Amino acid sequence: MRNHDLSILAVEREARSMARKSFRGSRLVVHKKSNHIVNVAEAIRVRWSVAPKNWQVKHIRWFLEHHTQNLASGTRYRYFRYIRDVLIYQNRWDDFGPRLNGSWAFPKINAAADLRKT
Repeated sequence: MRNHDLSILAVEREARSMARKSFRGSRLVVHKKSNHIVNVAEAIRVRWSVAPKNWQVKHIRWFLEHHTQNLASGTRYRYFRYIRDVLIYQNRWDDFGPRLNGSWAFPKINAAADLRKT
């Protein structure tokens, strides 16, 4: 897929395909999880013009650092887990995992801190 072929629908289709293969559970659960991956894919497409199969660590770190900075820590952790599952499915976690450490990988225990963010 070349950059000029990166339509919204093409990125969504690729992201949903990856997610369906990566996640287990009922159709509803897989669909809800795949919505998160589609959000990641769309944000990276807009910022970097990169399709999901061509993601690099810098793209995922950018998403987790900047795109989710105003979200609750639990939500950031959820995005991290779903991205991790996709990378594990793609056999890329061993390369990417050590470089994706951050506050999103460890949710805060104190929910009051998250309430102040919203």
